[in-house]
Parts: sequence; C-alpha cells; structure tokens
Amino acid sequence: MSSAARADSRLKNPRVLVLLLAAAMLAAACSESAGDAPTDAASTETAPTDPPPTQAAPPHAPPAAPAAPPTTTADEPGDEPVQTDDTGSAPTTAAEPTGPVPPGADTPGVSDDTVTISFIITDTSAVAAAFGWETPDEGDREAQLAALVDHFNANGGFAGRQIEAKVTVFNAITDGPVAEEALCNAVTQDDKAFAVVMTGQFQENARPCYRNANTLMLDATLYPVDNAGFEELAPYYWSPLLPAYDDLVAGLAEGLIEDGWFDGATLGVLAIESGLSDRVYEQQFLPRLEAAGVQVASYNNIDPTDATSLNNDLLQATINFKEAGVDKVAAIGGSRLISFFIDTSRTQNYSPAYALTSYDSPEFNVSNYSAMMGGASGISVLPGYDVGDDQYRFPASDAEQECLDIFTAAGLTFERRNHVRTGLMFCDTLRLLRAASPHLTVLSAQGVTEAVWQLGDSFEPASVYGVEFTEGSYAGGDAYRRFRFDPECECMALVGDPADFDG
Repeated sequence: MSSAARADSRLKNPRVLVLLLAAAMLAAACSESAGDAPTDAASTETAPTDPPPTQAAPPHAPPAAPAAPPTTTADEPGDEPVQTDDTGSAPTTAAEPTGPVPPGADTPGVSDDTVTISFIITDTSAVAAAFGWETPDEGDREAQLAALVDHFNANGGFAGRQIEAKVTVFNAITDGPVAEEALCNAVTQDDKAFAVVMTGQFQENARPCYRNANTLMLDATLYPVDNAGFEELAPYYWSPLLPAYDDLVAGLAEGLIEDGWFDGATLGVLAIESGLSDRVYEQQFLPRLEAAGVQVASYNNIDPTDATSLNNDLLQATINFKEAGVDKVAAIGGSRLISFFIDTSRTQNYSPAYALTSYDSPEFNVSNYSAMMGGASGISVLPGYDVGDDQYRFPASDAEQECLDIFTAAGLTFERRNHVRTGLMFCDTLRLLRAASPHLTVLSAQGVTEAVWQLGDSFEPASVYGVEFTEGSYAGGDAYRRFRFDPECECMALVGDPADFDG
C-alpha cells in the first residue's frame, strides 16, 4: 500500500481519526515545532515513543523585531497601560540572592548548589502535518527556555541555588497511559527532578505518578481539575496560572448570564462521564442557571474511554439535541469536548451556538471550524490561546515586557503574542519561583506551597489576565475576560471589563 493510500485509510478509520484528533489538540502549550538542538543551559531528552494508545486521549488542540513600545500605551477600557523607562523596556526587578534554603526530607533533585527542574515541551507538529492544520509558529522553545534559565540563574537562581534545567520533548501523537508513565519515570527517576513544569499531559495516571515520587508539579496545561482534585494531590500539584475548574465553570455561567446568551435559548449540555463533571455541574453550573431561570432541555454524558464509546455518545447527543430543539450547547469536564462534538455534529448538519472557555480551544475551533462558530460566547483566561493582539494589546503589562526583554537579550524576538505563548508561561513559572524564594524556609513541595501563598495578589503574571494565591488553594488563576465570536473578523472578540472569579 502506498503512503498516500495508508494516509487515506487512516483518515477514513473513525477510531484512528479520533486518536489523532485527540493528539493534535493535546497541548495547551503546543506549537508547530519543538525546537532545534539543545542549548548549554538545558539538556534535552526525547520521551520514549510508544505506538498510538488504544484509549482515546481527552481532546485538545494543537519573527521580526518589534518596534519599541511608547512610554504609555492606551488600550480598551479595563486594561492598564504599560509603564516603561526611557529605553522602552519595563523595569526588571530581581529578588536579592539568599543563602541556600535547606531541603526537606525525601525531597528529590536538590544538591548544595543546584535544584533540578524538568520542563516538558509537547510537540504536535506530526499530527498537524497529517491533517494540514495550521498552528502558530512558536519558534525554538528550547532556546527560549535556555534564555530564561540563564537569566534567572544570573539573578540568583532559586532557593539560593542554580537551576539545573532538564528538557523533554513529548510527541503528542504517542500520548496514552503507557507513554505518560514513561515520561513520568524519565522525569522522576532519570532527571530526579525537584519540580516538573507540565504542558499537554492528559492521562489520569500522570499526576499521581509525580506525586508518588514527591515531585512538585507546576502545571501549565488546560487540564480540568477542581478543588477536590487539587486536595487529593496536595501539596505536590499546582496550577499557578490557571483557575480551578470549579471557578472556571462558575465564571462561565455568570459570564453567559451577564451577556444574555441564555435568553430565549433551548440549552443542551455535554458532560464527560466523571466525578469531576458531576461535582462541577451540580455544585457550580446548574445552581446558577436555575437562579437565572434557565432550564437544561437535554443533558448527555460522554464516555471517552475509547473511540467507539466516544463516537457513539457524541452521535447520540447530536440526535438528542436535535429532537429537543437545542440551539445552544455547553460542555462540562472535558478539555476540547466541544471540538470533538463539532467534528461529529457537522456530519449530521447540526450547528448550534457554543459556550466556550479557554479549555475548549477557541483558537483551534475558529481556525478549523469557523463556519460553526456563529453565536459562540464565553470566557477567556489565557489570551495567547484565545484572542488576537488587536483584542488584547501586546505587550499588555510590565510582566509581559519583562519576559520579552529576556528573550530579546538572547536574540529572540516575536511579532505576536501567540508566537511566544508557551514561552510566557515558562517565564511566569520561573518568575513565580523567584518571587517565592524570599519566603522559603524549607525547600520542599510544602515549603514552596507556603511561600507562594504568602504572595497573595502581589504577583503580576505575563501570560494570563491575573492571579491571586490564597491559603488552601492550589490554583492561581483569578481573572477572566468575556468574549464572543465576531463574524466580521472571524475571531473571538473581547467584551466588557476584566472580572475576578471570586467576584
């Protein structure tokens, strides 16, 4: 069989199509390429390549130097101007170096002089090429990491030690429980890392594996975890830049109600069959709808265990929605569940309006299913993945300018935010560790947790709209923007002022 025939056979096989689509949409921090040769600041390993899994992974999508910014930049209402110095650069303030913080008992990856942090770069280029999808070119993310590590090490490192960075490129097309266990073992057994910065890991066995190895997780993945889930993994699991899924869904409901999206609608709900979905739907989404007088006409559980159950449930949901006259659809509990549903429902000539969050891959949906996006509305928490620079200026804050200055000093420049969106999240993670360092009394997962809690709302992020750290919480994302699909620009357009999840 020719290679073209093999490719055509794969695309006609629903099971393979689902697996590839899932892999293609895996990484919240995905880009067109994984980068070039490893740099001096970070050693690179490639995760073992396993054959495509038999289980369907939860769905997930996959420069010229900019002109110097003016001293003060105006923007739409609700955005603060960027204050810069005479050179056009935001001031960079590094924490004062301190002596080494003593390590905790059974804390891996810490020596007298170094602390090992592993970074996972998720590569979706193979899947994007197979389907002909276009994704933003984020350039050489390994070089970006090297620039960041060099900069922060030159300014005191972390906990009085130099950061020893380990970088693993994870091939999204191989994603599955076996591949992610191998990845975890590489980080915890080979790297012996103190912490791992995660992007695009969606299997249920991944996070417990790191917890069992006493490895601190700093997750930059749009992976839905509610407060109950964070408590199960405490103190080893943090999503410092993104909200807990409880807050996200509550914010979605409130944003849609404020936008009048439910007015006159017949609503249908898709929900991944899981305890997470049940808790969040019953405790956050449904009570707010009922208080606003909104009824759910059709509720459908989706079993993503394998391609057959996923396809059958999505098709049945389409039939149920059509019979109930549903014209608006929201999804609970599954990253990129809307993308999967669109791929199924359009074959049935069914095109409702969708409620979207950053977890529903708005950029991917607009790029690949623009004709199905009419009436879409929701909330954005991650501008680099949701909206263009004409909607949210670039750079938008001193923190974002600081990260760009680090890259520029290393010869890396970016015309648009989505070209550096993963780099900004890596930058924020290292900036957060720097900010927490003066508050550390012991270098351990618990020690970092207590230090981060002391930051409160003082940390300004580069990659998201806002964060706040409160004792007992392991998710930092605290701000969102409402957005809706604009048919004129065929993009998601921001609406209204920023809002906090805690009101």
